[in-house]
Amino acid sequence: MKKNLLTTLFLAVSLSAFATDYDLNEPFGFCTVSSRTDATSKYSITGGGCYTYPVPDGFTGKVITLKSNGQDMKSTIQNAIKNYDVVILDGTDGDFIVSESIGFERGGKTIIGINNARLCTKWYVTDEIKAALDEAGVPSMSTSGGGGKLPNGTNVSEEAEYNTRRIIIEMTGDNNESYRKSGIFSLNKENVIIRNITFVGPGSIDVGGYDLISATGAKHCWIDHCVFMDGMDGNFDITQSADFNTVSWCIFRYTSRSYMHQNTNLIGSSDSEAKGYLNTTFAFNWWSTGCKQRMPMGRVGKIHMLNNYYSCSGASLCMNPRINSEFLVEGNNFATGVKNYYRSNDATAVTWADDNIVKEASTQPSSFGTTVTVPYTYTVAPATDVPDAVQNGAGATLPYGENSGSEETTGKTGSILWAMSSNTDAEVSSAINDFITSTTMTLGSELELDGTQNISGVGTETKIKQKNVNATSATNDNAITFTLTTKSGFKFKATELSFYATRMGTDRGKLDVKWVDGNGELPLANGVTPARNNASTPYTTYTYNVENESKATEGTCSLVINIYELSFNNGDDNFKDIGFANILIKGSITDATGITTPVVVKGDGNIYNLRGQRVTESYKGIVIKNGKKMIQK
Repeated sequence: MKKNLLTTLFLAVSLSAFATDYDLNEPFGFCTVSSRTDATSKYSITGGGCYTYPVPDGFTGKVITLKSNGQDMKSTIQNAIKNYDVVILDGTDGDFIVSESIGFERGGKTIIGINNARLCTKWYVTDEIKAALDEAGVPSMSTSGGGGKLPNGTNVSEEAEYNTRRIIIEMTGDNNESYRKSGIFSLNKENVIIRNITFVGPGSIDVGGYDLISATGAKHCWIDHCVFMDGMDGNFDITQSADFNTVSWCIFRYTSRSYMHQNTNLIGSSDSEAKGYLNTTFAFNWWSTGCKQRMPMGRVGKIHMLNNYYSCSGASLCMNPRINSEFLVEGNNFATGVKNYYRSNDATAVTWADDNIVKEASTQPSSFGTTVTVPYTYTVAPATDVPDAVQNGAGATLPYGENSGSEETTGKTGSILWAMSSNTDAEVSSAINDFITSTTMTLGSELELDGTQNISGVGTETKIKQKNVNATSATNDNAITFTLTTKSGFKFKATELSFYATRMGTDRGKLDVKWVDGNGELPLANGVTPARNNASTPYTTYTYNVENESKATEGTCSLVINIYELSFNNGDDNFKDIGFANILIKGSITDATGITTPVVVKGDGNIYNLRGQRVTESYKGIVIKNGKKMIQK
């Protein structure tokens, strides 16, 4: 059976076609073959015998379901992996705490997360540790020379690492430095499948510690729909002759817990890695907030970078092909703000396809070396579709858990949809779920809704008319406000805000943007001017990373966009309008027990299935439209 990545293509209701489901929900890429060149050399990757939930009827393998006991679960999980084919981690009773990295005694295993399962390291970087490192000036120290002997007698050759480890020993009294083993899985076997789990690390810090997952010598593994955040050394590294692995629909990110060394994905630990190994597929992954380097850095292997999304503004270097590597780069999308997106260094060959999108570059990098190909069937999704597809589908978003797929649940993926379309009222409310009371759009007294129009590639758009065309500065009277209100006992923290905007023909019109939460007003942009809607790209995309500035807030917080300096043109009202589409507020909800759930509030007037994937009117089953569940027959 052909394992095409693009299985179904629907015609969207908007002006352009949109591929609705790029997720095959089955292994693909390098994990399904046994050769880097021979397409007939297939490999049947089965894990423990199944890789979906619920476990199929009639399955004869050994299955165990674990829940958290609030204590160190390292031995419990390790024994389960040893003795069972399929290990299901049920997050109903809270996070799984792990004191150190868990090893595998044998392959042929499946590990599946349900009910928002999170594996979290027991040790983490505290504010007190970060303050001590700041006081010592660690961020300005060398990461390539210097060093000394630690109090425990260990010699360290790098100045920053030496001082970091010395300070932690002095603060904690841990001469054995056991905290450096704060990872989750040490994966060195064959035929392992890991899906739908969030991995939470201690925070990146320069101590030569463990990765969240370290795949050393692992072969034919499929890591799918997982979240990796705040790994100590790396989020997920693949080294030491590991081979034929696929990483798909995963999110890599860092929060304010991380201190330095946000180097997320390494392929090949040194220039002396044995040649012929490390063949890896990265498809539909998302390098998000806080990622600085290694997305990935790859040595030796043939690396297929397919339809990945990068929104890691401020990164020092994203994709980094290195010695003896061959990279095939197709259909990836680098968002605005991602400037240092690629450097070829000393790679053997790079085939950089014309269909990649780099918002910060006027020209595409050049291919060099022999054309890079891979020995499996696939289809490249349009790079224009990648941001929506990945932001909706990547991460631990599979609706696995109790009542999964039923009308009573959304799988607790945190997806909430705004009713943002053609409305005559000045206020639009929708979306009540486990955490949020309401999401509301409110117009200032000098603004009113003025119907809709379609923007190619964006979909249904809301037009906002300004009554007072002489307004020269931003005031609340000229503001469109998107408000989110949490239920009692829940706090929301924003991580990313974005929207599309366009001007309806006029050469004027400005926006001031701010986020209002527990910190008060956080200005994001002043005096910005959207593109005109008759341009070849008839909208401007605004994206703001507020991870470090936003504060967890119980109650109400708001995205406020002030509209001003519009003008008439021959009395035509269309020349004083601004249009909006695809409002997105991304963040996390934390309850009274400290459990955190990712939340996406999205307003684009489209229809979604319960997995948060965009579908069309032809989709049959339970859908969410304008924040409400309904059945399409």
